[in-house]
Amino acid sequence: MSANQLTILAAGTIVRGDVFAQDTLVVEGGVQGNVVAHRVVVKGTGWIQGTLTCRSLSIELGGVVDAEVEVVETGMLMKPAQARNSALPNNGGKALLEQTPATEDEA
Repeated sequence: MSANQLTILAAGTIVRGDVFAQDTLVVEGGVQGNVVAHRVVVKGTGWIQGTLTCRSLSIELGGVVDAEVEVVETGMLMKPAQARNSALPNNGGKALLEQTPATEDEA
């Protein structure tokens, strides 16, 4: 990753599905589904329901995480393409938790 990338899910926005962020994901709205990101920040107005896989998680006062959470070590997050493929309906999305090590370029 060459530079920090910030993805913001604004207050009042709800995503029903999978969200993949290569770097930091700030959740001010809501997500119902699978979330995979390097760093996740759930703001006071934000919420996540489903599964959450990340390396770093911050939840501000008022933020809600009603999810199966896995905070993994450096180098253990999936590449976005792997995560998308593993979340297909025919496998129930459970492979999101079966990470393969990322290369140092991706870490």
